[in-house]
Amino acid sequence: MTTRSDSLRLLCLAVAPSLALGLTGCNNGGSPSVSASGFDSDSAGDSEPGEWLTSGEDGGEPPPPGEEAELCDAGHEAWAKRVIPLIQGRRPEGIREARLLAQMVEQLDAMDVDGRRVVAFGLASGDLYLDRWKQWIYEQLRINVSADRRNELCYDQFGDEANGPELATFIRDNPASAQYDADFRLGDVVYSALLLDDITPAYRADLYARHSAPLLAGNVTHAELETANVANYGKVFESAYLGRFTECMDCHRTEMSVTDSPDPDFDRHWPLPGNVELATYGPDAAVPNAPRAHAVFRHFGFSSTPWLSPSDPIPSSGEPIEYENPPPDGNDLAWGMDESCGTFRFDAGEADTLLPEPGFMMVQYPVGATVVQLDDHMRAGFQALYDDGLAMADDGTVMDNDAGFAWLYSANIANRVWREAMGFPLTVANNFPRNETQRDIMQSLAQTFADNRYSLRNLLAAATTVPFFNQATPDACGSTTPYHMPAIFDPFTKGSTDPSARGNGVGDSLHRYSAMVLLDSLSYSMWWDRPQRFGPSEATDEVPGVNCGAGTGVCDEGPGMLDFLRDTGVFLNDSESGYSGVDFTGLLHWELETAPGQPIPFGGDCTGPLGGACADADYITQLVDVAIGTSGATVRDVAAALKDRIITETSIEAGGETDAIAGVMGISLDTATAGLGAAELAAAARLYAGVLFNSPQFLLAGAPSRDQDPADDPILVVPGTSMNELCEVLGEQILGTDYSWSCSAEGITISG
Repeated sequence: MTTRSDSLRLLCLAVAPSLALGLTGCNNGGSPSVSASGFDSDSAGDSEPGEWLTSGEDGGEPPPPGEEAELCDAGHEAWAKRVIPLIQGRRPEGIREARLLAQMVEQLDAMDVDGRRVVAFGLASGDLYLDRWKQWIYEQLRINVSADRRNELCYDQFGDEANGPELATFIRDNPASAQYDADFRLGDVVYSALLLDDITPAYRADLYARHSAPLLAGNVTHAELETANVANYGKVFESAYLGRFTECMDCHRTEMSVTDSPDPDFDRHWPLPGNVELATYGPDAAVPNAPRAHAVFRHFGFSSTPWLSPSDPIPSSGEPIEYENPPPDGNDLAWGMDESCGTFRFDAGEADTLLPEPGFMMVQYPVGATVVQLDDHMRAGFQALYDDGLAMADDGTVMDNDAGFAWLYSANIANRVWREAMGFPLTVANNFPRNETQRDIMQSLAQTFADNRYSLRNLLAAATTVPFFNQATPDACGSTTPYHMPAIFDPFTKGSTDPSARGNGVGDSLHRYSAMVLLDSLSYSMWWDRPQRFGPSEATDEVPGVNCGAGTGVCDEGPGMLDFLRDTGVFLNDSESGYSGVDFTGLLHWELETAPGQPIPFGGDCTGPLGGACADADYITQLVDVAIGTSGATVRDVAAALKDRIITETSIEAGGETDAIAGVMGISLDTATAGLGAAELAAAARLYAGVLFNSPQFLLAGAPSRDQDPADDPILVVPGTSMNELCEVLGEQILGTDYSWSCSAEGITISG
């Protein structure tokens, strides 16, 4: 695990020279006697003479911070560079796109409109947004894309119902026994839910679809395998839907925690309001690993299995499993979802179950209950919370258990979106906020999500307009400490013995982009094929890294470049569950694949200019063509265009940077491009691109770069990336017909 001092060293050594960060130290440990705000209230304000040295020519220590965070926004351009990867899963198209979005924000603000919210909400639409957040939902639901639980027929096949909100609306408003009058699969539901802008239908439908890929095992009895399946489904549900674990709740619940204290200076338990654990789990919430919480997730006798058809007798719990019979036909379908996503016995009861344990999830269920009953309460809870909010008694008792579940779900989704945006959750390992600021942000985001009927677009717009999303470095603020924010990224810094270090700084927010965002950014920036999500289903689809079963015609290994995806941190299956940090193996494999600057044979969807068709040739090939055909262009212009394209920085400093780039490319930057062959120039450009792909500016988020001088804008412009072309695409997507706007080579003009 990366420590605070490790991350700051990484920031200081790798990022600061380019970004001119003003961080001055690293610290750890200390006393827990601090205030809930993240700063020590006893050290706030004016100090007695001699108590603290002042900063200045004497080189002394700065005074301690006050109670309020010393915030300093990094500006609209920096915000644009950060919001694009979050919402659309790609790097900006260069400084022109970032500047274009900044212009929109400035002009909308001048019209008394929240410009950042409008821009964020507008970016959260279209194919880039849909693909990026479909992938995110799959990862949250832990959909296996490789190994024996992979089910591409349910999760990676898409039809007409993916193109509109009607399917998700039907699921939202109906129980699973209602039948939708069209063919669809789980993938269709997810896209439809994103278009409806209510993601709850996707989560409800996956309750059923995940049964189509159960755990398999040998040398076990039916009862033993059923125990494993119930535990697996239950644990995934708790994690993905609730952000809770039964083994933690004997020590940490909303109404009590071993880290709680009536003294704010010692309080490390800041839950959201409402005793939602008791509402959701019942009186067994305090019992570790209570089986009742998982009993409703039964598989045997309810879901289709490869060893039991409806006509077979129910075996005894100790009877060994024999994998002989095909999956059953003629069972119930959830909302009419394709049988590849599972077939079920909606009338399953006590007589069919192997684990005679009554369940509790919002209510008490009889022995033999299934997710059919659970789904009914989920649907009621989502509706109740949206309609009436969370009603509570004075002691925190939740008046409607179903609504309590929905609130717990809303808080969990809000926390996970925040983590995707900021790299760190608003909770610690027990899944509760550790200080007041974390609690307040999480509550605000959860409320926004629930009040807008579980709208991911509204949640993203809210997250990207929280002040901490776009903080500049402390030198830009004239801050009295490098740790000028409350302890929201690393809440344990509140225990520092140094009062000035009890908050967080930009170094604490430094993090690597999530795996698929990083990989897609690589592909989109170069117009290479994207990584596959599931991989091909037929042996005729030849993709490197995918092995098809001999004679079967079916590939069950997963996406192409499987090892690279794994080492980058992509979730593949329950055993290779992904990560978002940085490790040595991952960096080495990243360098191996990206340093040559050559297209990587991912085998996924093709890419091209923003809003356009797939490119006929990759970006570097087209850049070289433009460079050779531009009078007076030099290798420096090619390098500047690449630097802008990959890390959204445009200037190349004379001296050390110029010499380093020339050394990488093997050509003086003053060399005229007209005198070079296309192959020679392309080879040089790819080597420099490979260096940029391995730079902290490409890999890491959290530290804003400086605004770029328009005088340094690259003179080489590849077709599809000009200011006017980008303006037409983004203006239509973000502003549409809600505003009057026009484009030019200088950017966008919004007239009302």
